[in-house]
Amino acid sequence: MTDLFEMLSAITRRRKEGEGSPFDSVRTARKWLKSLPAESDYDMHHALVEGLERFNADNVDANAERLKMLMAIEEAGLPLQLRIVEQYVRNQASFRLARQALWRESWAFWSLLATAWVRMLKHAYKGPAHLELQPWRAEIATRALRYAGLAMRWDYHHSQSPSAAAWRRVHKIYRLVERDGYAETAVTLNARDTSCAREYALTVLLGLTHPLGCKTQEIETIAQLLESFSELPLPQSDLEAGRHTHAVDLSVNEGAFVLDDSLPTGKRLRYFALTSLIEHLNALDPSKSQEGEGGIYRQTANLIARGGLRRSRQRSSRFGQVWVASGMANILASLACGEGGRPRQPTERWMLRDESTEGMGFSLDQSTALPHGRLIAVSWNPSENVWQLLAIRWNQEEAGQLLVGAQRLSRHPKRVEVSFAADTADVPSTPTHAVFLPMSNTEQGVSNLLLPQTHYRAGGQMLLRDGDILYRLRLGKVHESHERWVRVGMDVLSREQIAAAA
Repeated sequence: MTDLFEMLSAITRRRKEGEGSPFDSVRTARKWLKSLPAESDYDMHHALVEGLERFNADNVDANAERLKMLMAIEEAGLPLQLRIVEQYVRNQASFRLARQALWRESWAFWSLLATAWVRMLKHAYKGPAHLELQPWRAEIATRALRYAGLAMRWDYHHSQSPSAAAWRRVHKIYRLVERDGYAETAVTLNARDTSCAREYALTVLLGLTHPLGCKTQEIETIAQLLESFSELPLPQSDLEAGRHTHAVDLSVNEGAFVLDDSLPTGKRLRYFALTSLIEHLNALDPSKSQEGEGGIYRQTANLIARGGLRRSRQRSSRFGQVWVASGMANILASLACGEGGRPRQPTERWMLRDESTEGMGFSLDQSTALPHGRLIAVSWNPSENVWQLLAIRWNQEEAGQLLVGAQRLSRHPKRVEVSFAADTADVPSTPTHAVFLPMSNTEQGVSNLLLPQTHYRAGGQMLLRDGDILYRLRLGKVHESHERWVRVGMDVLSREQIAAAA
């Protein structure tokens, strides 16, 4: 009987041991990885994500053993993640539910992996085994920056700006590695050479391209193009006037911005020389149409050249409600409203929070859906038919509200009628409405035109009718796309009265 009890006790003890964490040792971790369900990539990936979540939840101090476990998870997970991402990109045109599930899986993997490596980095400095982990600091920090940047990229895929906490994390890690002198130490990651400085630069540069206004395939194309640029500009601590074009403030929880004439300096400002990158993008496949990949490259170059938007610039608190026409159909109808009339399309009341020389900030209900690049017309009194045109640039959730920032494109937009000149071949023959954005001293000093994408031809000549004035224009390059509309530059070739033209 005693032998029976001892045997049962041994069986129970073995079962309890089998129910322990799969991350008790490198051996158990590898065994767990081999046991992941192989029925489908999705099932295996989901199990891997759950395992990563458990790995992060273990209240265990990091050491060399935990480091080897995390590297084993990374090695097994990256090829699987690549296949999930490929499925996600392919499913954009259909299978909305599948697309959402794949985005969620991919975002969870990058976020959990970033959390794991950031925790490992903290223990490499302050944990009980920090001396044991010290030789691995460059490897650990590079991975922490890499996966934190990928988690931010997946926010863009979901039409969300990375949070202030996300920017604060990458800035803090970069300050740490720069301070300790291994920012540019070469590290091999996923069979390619990289470094902390390079991974940080990739995150900052992608933010400069305003990826929230891009499609999923475009975001991935731009990101992969930046990664393939071997001479990627890295952040520099000393400003070189005439060479450096952009900067990022490591003390502010946001991305980079273009340098202006003021040339700001400071201990936490880092500078980028992006002229070579912009020239490289402009030179890529110039023979392709504006709607093809060549167009994406040129548009990316233009966005980087214009620089990011600094929400830290001087803003004045200005609370109150304004009328907003959102989307081009409502904007055109509102601009067509005569004096004393009312908008023909529904307008909304938005709460204004602040205003600067460059734009406005709003506070909206959290359920409001606003894709980045969405055009809005704003008026304090629609009956006066005085509108400003803005483009949504960022949003973030805070205390149950959606905070929205919009860049002002014009203080005096005009609804006009445009048509192609009679001698222009292969173009739509019927006139259409467009929005003329006249120059202003407070803006870029250049007039633009908002056109449907179907009516844009690079270098094409158009007739623009504004009241009793007829202009002949030559269309320039596309500055930005806004939901099937493009904002383009133009040259005025001639101007005449309608009566004389007739």
